[in-house]
Amino acid sequence: MLKELIADRIQFVDKVNSWEEAIRLSSRELIEQKFMKESYLDAMINDINEFGSYIILTDGVAMPHTRPENGAIKTGFSFLKLKEGVLFPDTEIPVILLFTLSAADADSHIEAIMKLADILGDDDTLKQLNQVTNKEEFLNIIK
Repeated sequence: MLKELIADRIQFVDKVNSWEEAIRLSSRELIEQKFMKESYLDAMINDINEFGSYIILTDGVAMPHTRPENGAIKTGFSFLKLKEGVLFPDTEIPVILLFTLSAADADSHIEAIMKLADILGDDDTLKQLNQVTNKEEFLNIIK
């Protein structure tokens, strides 16, 4: 299910200038493909500025998201891998993996998040994700 929710929204980038830029970049295709509105992107950034880096799942991994009513249209993910990590507010470990979530409601994404938790909870799989260099490798890891 996670694989289908990420589909063709997979990017590999060397470097971004800020955590805000990382979120904007990871959200671009979700917006273009009508999974979320610009307001959802703005809300993700505002929430982090207001509440801190609650989106950090584990060292080096973030899942930017916000409440559905902030502009989610349908449920989907994007994946962004940064070669050079970026620091989020009040963090010391750079984030290199972003799984950006557009959650259309409170329930439809739960299965995908559970699958993501399984993937990130396995040290070997997480190591593979940290080293992945292309879409095919990524899709093989999360299948």
